[in-house]
Amino acid sequence: MTCFRVLINLRDKLMLRLILCLPFLYCLGDVSRFISPLELNNESSNDSIVINALVSPSHSHVTPPIFSGEKNYTQKFFLDQDFLEAKMGEAILHRYQCNGTIKAQATRAWNPVKLSSNFILKIVDCMPDELAPSSFIRFELWDEGKLIGKFGEPFRLSHVVDVMVLREPISRGQVPELSHFTTKPIDILRGYADAIPANTSLEGYQMSSAVSIGSPLKWSNLSKVNLVRRGDVVDVFASGGGIFITMKGVSLDDGVQGGVIKIRNISSDKEFFAKVLNKNSVKVNL
Repeated sequence: MTCFRVLINLRDKLMLRLILCLPFLYCLGDVSRFISPLELNNESSNDSIVINALVSPSHSHVTPPIFSGEKNYTQKFFLDQDFLEAKMGEAILHRYQCNGTIKAQATRAWNPVKLSSNFILKIVDCMPDELAPSSFIRFELWDEGKLIGKFGEPFRLSHVVDVMVLREPISRGQVPELSHFTTKPIDILRGYADAIPANTSLEGYQMSSAVSIGSPLKWSNLSKVNLVRRGDVVDVFASGGGIFITMKGVSLDDGVQGGVIKIRNISSDKEFFAKVLNKNSVKVNL
């Protein structure tokens, strides 16, 4: 009995001490005094929703926001007749890989077509299929990977090239030099088809006919200069199979540069054909 009473008294004392310590423990456990309150408003809530939608949209109907800084650089315009003629000239120049400038003029009214700035003009065929003063051209217009339409229009063409124009007299048989000429842009589809383009080398040519001052120089006005004449003694260079031989020969024909003439060997009187290299020099392959 005595032990039982002692245990009860001890329990009562512990309970009393615990009750007395509760206010103190409550003060220690309240940490709200040390942390500032977290305020949530509608803006932060909306921001979190937008960010989640951009990173990983969970539904197909979610539309991403359109930012005001984005711009659409593809502009629409009407392809009028002036623009069509300019683009057609560029396309023909590319098709025939020629020098100078091609000018195309539509000979009937063109109905403007609405296109983007990235459209493509593709020539299908030309009649005739060569540069000519007049041509009927079939072409297609493509825009953003789609065929807009197929068209066929007649055009008047001009091919403007800088050509050599005589500025001082040259006698027949005289070797022309670049200093004898000036340059001038001329439409070579209008009567000057064989006019010689500016800065063309005239080496190996001579005047075969007279040309008036101010007129374009044509290939028909020139002839090749004979670098070897009949009866000339020439140097013959023969090569082939690792063998190289030089000898003397007599030309039996007149020859221009690159031409083939008959040669007779002085030592053996054997005759053979050789190619003219330059003045009084020919080459033969063994």
